[in-house]
Amino acid sequence: MTPGTAPAQARGAATIRRADLTTVPNLVSLARIVGVAAAVLLYFAGYPRITVILGTLACLTDHLDGYLARRLNQETALGAMLDQAADSFTTAIALAMLVVAGGFPFVFLLIFLGREFWVATVRRYAALGDVEIPSHLFGKLATAIIYWALLLMAVALMLDVSASTAALLRPIALVSMGIGLALSCIAGWRYTLALVGRSA
Repeated sequence: MTPGTAPAQARGAATIRRADLTTVPNLVSLARIVGVAAAVLLYFAGYPRITVILGTLACLTDHLDGYLARRLNQETALGAMLDQAADSFTTAIALAMLVVAGGFPFVFLLIFLGREFWVATVRRYAALGDVEIPSHLFGKLATAIIYWALLLMAVALMLDVSASTAALLRPIALVSMGIGLALSCIAGWRYTLALVGRSA
Protein backbone atom coordinates (compact mmCIF):
# COMPACT_ATOMS: atom_id res chain seq x y z
CA MET A 1 0.00 0.00 0.00
CA THR A 2 2.99 2.23 -0.14
CA PRO A 3 3.79 3.73 -3.51
CA GLY A 4 6.88 1.60 -3.69
CA THR A 5 8.96 2.96 -6.46
CA ALA A 6 9.78 0.71 -9.37
CA PRO A 7 13.39 -0.47 -9.38
CA ALA A 8 15.80 1.09 -11.81
CA GLN A 9 15.70 -1.99 -14.01
CA ALA A 10 11.93 -1.84 -14.22
CA ARG A 11 11.92 1.88 -14.98
CA GLY A 12 14.56 1.43 -17.60
CA ALA A 13 12.65 -1.36 -19.33
CA ALA A 14 9.01 -0.48 -19.14
CA THR A 15 8.08 -2.98 -21.83
CA ILE A 16 6.08 -5.88 -20.42
CA ARG A 17 7.12 -9.21 -21.86
CA ARG A 18 5.05 -12.39 -21.90
CA ALA A 19 7.81 -14.19 -20.02
CA ASP A 20 7.38 -11.77 -17.10
CA LEU A 21 4.12 -13.50 -16.22
CA THR A 22 5.98 -16.70 -15.36
CA THR A 23 8.60 -15.28 -13.00
CA VAL A 24 8.36 -16.54 -9.42
CA PRO A 25 7.67 -13.12 -7.82
CA ASN A 26 4.90 -12.32 -10.30
CA LEU A 27 3.33 -15.74 -9.79
CA VAL A 28 3.30 -15.02 -6.04
CA SER A 29 1.52 -11.70 -6.67
CA LEU A 30 -1.02 -13.37 -8.93
CA ALA A 31 -1.54 -16.15 -6.37
CA ARG A 32 -2.22 -13.51 -3.71
CA ILE A 33 -4.94 -11.93 -5.87
CA VAL A 34 -6.50 -15.31 -6.70
CA GLY A 35 -6.24 -16.42 -3.08
CA VAL A 36 -8.12 -13.52 -1.59
CA ALA A 37 -10.80 -13.75 -4.29
CA ALA A 38 -11.20 -17.46 -3.55
CA ALA A 39 -11.40 -16.68 0.18
CA VAL A 40 -14.34 -14.36 -0.38
CA LEU A 41 -16.16 -16.92 -2.52
CA LEU A 42 -15.56 -19.61 0.09
CA TYR A 43 -16.93 -17.36 2.83
CA PHE A 44 -20.22 -16.89 1.00
CA ALA A 45 -20.24 -20.61 0.21
CA GLY A 46 -20.19 -21.35 3.94
CA TYR A 47 -16.53 -22.13 4.64
CA PRO A 48 -15.42 -19.42 7.08
CA ARG A 49 -12.40 -21.28 8.47
CA ILE A 50 -10.83 -21.79 5.05
CA THR A 51 -11.60 -18.14 4.33
CA VAL A 52 -9.58 -17.02 7.34
CA ILE A 53 -6.69 -19.34 6.44
CA LEU A 54 -6.51 -18.19 2.82
CA GLY A 55 -6.89 -14.55 3.79
CA THR A 56 -4.10 -14.84 6.36
CA LEU A 57 -1.79 -16.52 3.83
CA ALA A 58 -2.51 -13.77 1.31
CA CYS A 59 -1.56 -11.10 3.85
CA LEU A 60 1.57 -12.97 4.96
CA THR A 61 2.88 -12.99 1.38
CA ASP A 62 2.64 -9.19 1.18
CA HIS A 63 6.41 -8.64 1.10
CA LEU A 64 7.36 -12.04 -0.31
CA ASP A 65 7.01 -11.11 -3.98
CA GLY A 66 9.22 -8.04 -3.60
CA TYR A 67 11.81 -9.98 -1.65
CA LEU A 68 11.89 -12.75 -4.26
CA ALA A 69 12.18 -10.24 -7.09
CA ARG A 70 15.28 -8.73 -5.52
CA ARG A 71 16.72 -12.05 -4.40
CA LEU A 72 16.26 -13.74 -7.78
CA ASN A 73 17.08 -10.62 -9.80
CA GLN A 74 13.66 -10.75 -11.44
CA GLU A 75 12.54 -7.16 -10.99
CA THR A 76 10.23 -6.15 -13.85
CA ALA A 77 7.80 -3.36 -14.72
CA LEU A 78 4.96 -5.88 -14.59
CA GLY A 79 6.12 -7.06 -11.18
CA ALA A 80 6.04 -3.54 -9.75
CA MET A 81 2.48 -3.07 -11.01
CA LEU A 82 1.33 -6.49 -9.87
CA ASP A 83 2.76 -5.97 -6.38
CA GLN A 84 0.89 -2.69 -5.96
CA ALA A 85 -2.30 -4.13 -7.44
CA ALA A 86 -2.14 -7.20 -5.22
CA ASP A 87 -1.68 -5.07 -2.11
CA SER A 88 -4.65 -2.84 -2.90
CA PHE A 89 -6.87 -5.68 -4.11
CA THR A 90 -6.15 -7.91 -1.12
CA THR A 91 -6.90 -5.22 1.43
CA ALA A 92 -9.91 -3.76 -0.38
CA ILE A 93 -11.63 -7.12 -0.89
CA ALA A 94 -10.95 -8.31 2.66
CA LEU A 95 -12.14 -5.03 4.14
CA ALA A 96 -15.26 -5.00 1.94
CA MET A 97 -16.09 -8.57 2.97
CA LEU A 98 -15.80 -7.69 6.66
CA VAL A 99 -17.93 -4.59 6.12
CA VAL A 100 -20.63 -6.77 4.56
CA ALA A 101 -20.26 -9.24 7.44
CA GLY A 102 -20.97 -6.44 9.90
CA GLY A 103 -17.52 -6.06 11.37
CA PHE A 104 -16.26 -2.70 10.14
CA PRO A 105 -18.26 0.44 9.35
CA PHE A 106 -18.69 1.31 5.68
CA VAL A 107 -16.84 4.60 6.18
CA PHE A 108 -13.61 2.64 6.74
CA LEU A 109 -13.91 1.17 3.25
CA LEU A 110 -14.57 4.62 1.77
CA ILE A 111 -11.50 6.04 3.48
CA PHE A 112 -9.33 3.19 2.26
CA LEU A 113 -10.57 3.38 -1.34
CA GLY A 114 -10.24 7.17 -1.39
CA ARG A 115 -6.68 6.96 -0.12
CA GLU A 116 -5.76 4.27 -2.65
CA PHE A 117 -7.26 6.31 -5.50
CA TRP A 118 -5.30 9.38 -4.45
CA VAL A 119 -1.98 7.56 -4.03
CA ALA A 120 -2.48 5.81 -7.37
CA THR A 121 -2.98 9.24 -8.95
CA VAL A 122 0.17 10.58 -7.31
CA ARG A 123 2.11 7.49 -8.41
CA ARG A 124 0.86 7.86 -11.98
CA TYR A 125 1.81 11.53 -12.11
CA ALA A 126 5.25 10.76 -10.66
CA ALA A 127 5.83 8.06 -13.27
CA LEU A 128 5.01 10.46 -16.09
CA GLY A 129 7.65 12.85 -14.81
CA ASP A 130 10.15 10.08 -13.99
CA VAL A 131 10.05 11.21 -10.36
CA GLU A 132 11.01 8.68 -7.70
CA ILE A 133 9.00 8.82 -4.46
CA PRO A 134 10.62 6.86 -1.62
CA SER A 135 8.36 4.73 0.54
CA HIS A 136 7.65 5.98 4.05
CA LEU A 137 7.74 4.16 7.37
CA PHE A 138 4.14 5.22 8.07
CA GLY A 139 2.97 3.43 4.95
CA LYS A 140 4.67 0.16 5.89
CA LEU A 141 3.45 0.41 9.47
CA ALA A 142 -0.08 1.17 8.27
CA THR A 143 -0.10 -1.96 6.12
CA ALA A 144 0.95 -4.15 9.04
CA ILE A 145 -1.66 -2.65 11.38
CA ILE A 146 -4.46 -2.91 8.81
CA TYR A 147 -3.66 -6.57 8.15
CA TRP A 148 -3.63 -7.20 11.90
CA ALA A 149 -7.04 -5.53 12.25
CA LEU A 150 -8.45 -7.59 9.38
CA LEU A 151 -7.24 -10.81 10.98
CA LEU A 152 -8.67 -9.95 14.41
CA MET A 153 -12.07 -9.05 12.97
CA ALA A 154 -12.13 -12.16 10.78
CA VAL A 155 -11.40 -14.35 13.80
CA ALA A 156 -14.12 -12.61 15.83
CA LEU A 157 -16.74 -12.99 13.09
CA MET A 158 -15.87 -16.20 11.27
CA LEU A 159 -14.35 -18.63 13.74
CA ASP A 160 -16.04 -20.47 16.59
CA VAL A 161 -14.72 -18.27 19.38
CA SER A 162 -16.62 -17.54 22.56
CA ALA A 163 -18.85 -14.50 22.80
CA SER A 164 -16.53 -12.94 25.36
CA THR A 165 -13.51 -13.44 23.08
CA ALA A 166 -15.36 -11.95 20.12
CA ALA A 167 -16.46 -9.01 22.27
CA LEU A 168 -12.81 -8.40 23.16
CA LEU A 169 -11.41 -8.77 19.66
CA ARG A 170 -13.92 -6.57 17.83
CA PRO A 171 -13.09 -3.25 19.55
CA ILE A 172 -9.36 -3.97 19.26
CA ALA A 173 -9.84 -4.61 15.53
CA LEU A 174 -11.86 -1.41 15.12
CA VAL A 175 -9.31 0.75 16.91
CA SER A 176 -6.43 -0.91 15.05
CA MET A 177 -8.12 -0.34 11.70
CA GLY A 178 -8.72 3.30 12.58
CA ILE A 179 -5.05 3.75 13.48
CA GLY A 180 -3.92 1.91 10.35
CA LEU A 181 -6.10 4.03 8.08
CA ALA A 182 -4.92 7.22 9.77
CA LEU A 183 -1.26 6.29 9.29
CA SER A 184 -2.03 5.29 5.72
CA CYS A 185 -3.55 8.70 4.98
CA ILE A 186 -0.60 10.47 6.63
CA ALA A 187 1.77 8.46 4.45
CA GLY A 188 -0.30 9.33 1.37
CA TRP A 189 -0.07 13.02 2.24
CA ARG A 190 3.70 12.76 2.68
CA TYR A 191 3.97 11.09 -0.72
CA THR A 192 2.04 14.02 -2.18
CA LEU A 193 4.36 16.54 -0.52
CA ALA A 194 7.37 14.58 -1.76
CA LEU A 195 6.07 14.73 -5.33
CA VAL A 196 5.36 18.45 -5.10
CA GLY A 197 8.81 19.07 -3.67
CA ARG A 198 10.62 17.03 -6.32
CA SER A 199 8.54 18.48 -9.17
CA ALA A 200 9.11 22.08 -8.13
